[in-house]
Amino acid sequence: MPLYSFADITLSSSTPLADLPAAMNEKKHPDFTFQVMGSPPAEPDGTGWVHDWQTTSGDITLSLARIDKGFLLRFPALADFIIDESGSGIEVWPATETDEETVRHLLLDQVMPRVLSSRGRLVLHASAVCIDGRALAFVGETGEGKSTLAASLHLSGHQLLTDDGLVLKAEGGCIQAIPGYSGLRLLPESVAALFKETPAGKAMAFYSTKKRVLLSQNDAIDAVELAALFVLAKPEQGKKDFDIRVSRLSQRDACMELVRNSFKLDVNNRKQVKALFSTATEVAERLPVFLLSYPRDFSCLIDVHNAILQQYRAAAMETSKKLRTESADCQG
Repeated sequence: MPLYSFADITLSSSTPLADLPAAMNEKKHPDFTFQVMGSPPAEPDGTGWVHDWQTTSGDITLSLARIDKGFLLRFPALADFIIDESGSGIEVWPATETDEETVRHLLLDQVMPRVLSSRGRLVLHASAVCIDGRALAFVGETGEGKSTLAASLHLSGHQLLTDDGLVLKAEGGCIQAIPGYSGLRLLPESVAALFKETPAGKAMAFYSTKKRVLLSQNDAIDAVELAALFVLAKPEQGKKDFDIRVSRLSQRDACMELVRNSFKLDVNNRKQVKALFSTATEVAERLPVFLLSYPRDFSCLIDVHNAILQQYRAAAMETSKKLRTESADCQG
């Protein structure tokens, strides 16, 4: 089966995954395997179901059950994904109307980040771009504008790292950002506003109006040092116009935002929850994390860019000054 790169792991698949780059260093055994099931999975009994993810209106978008083989992730009326006990084998049983694009979206943008989180990774609902050789990440829930902001920065000359699904790990005294894969998922109005010419693309999933914009860049991206995180806040209710606001979060608030905006598989697994809080705490201690609030108006995006760069570079100068002072104190 073809071998692909996703974040820093390899994935073999019985179906094409055109969004992913081919693995450069082929392993004898991939980290994960993915294939379509030959028959539907057995229905879990009532005690097997352990968690539901719901919208604010109460609609269930995803359910988790424990089964003999491991876990079942059910996207109601869309697909069932089976994850084996080791977390390395993934199978899918799609509903009749669920096409390949939708299966690919669910696998790459929902299932794989949760599987990686079950292996002790901190995986954020975050887009990211590379600026001055370091990564800036934008954290937020679906609909907060992460993709539009990342796309606009990419079109301004800053390389897109990922649209969503960013793995963080502490290494060598810094926080490394590992993109799941590059690519953009944008609403039609964002595509029309950002691109002078309509880019190549296709439907993200049959149930969504979002388009998966195809970029010429489709190579595996190495880990990049993460310089700062921006948590996207909702626009103020009842106000059409308000200033762009950037404020630094306390370490405690930053940690809670990281946990809240992370992917999770088994939310009842205490060991995994403890590891998540531990990594989030370390990230919040080492990195500046900002709350970013701005009007959702395409015409002000350049001003948003300037505010982001100003805060990031000011924080970088502060960190550099602190390190020089600490170095001088040690030498003294």
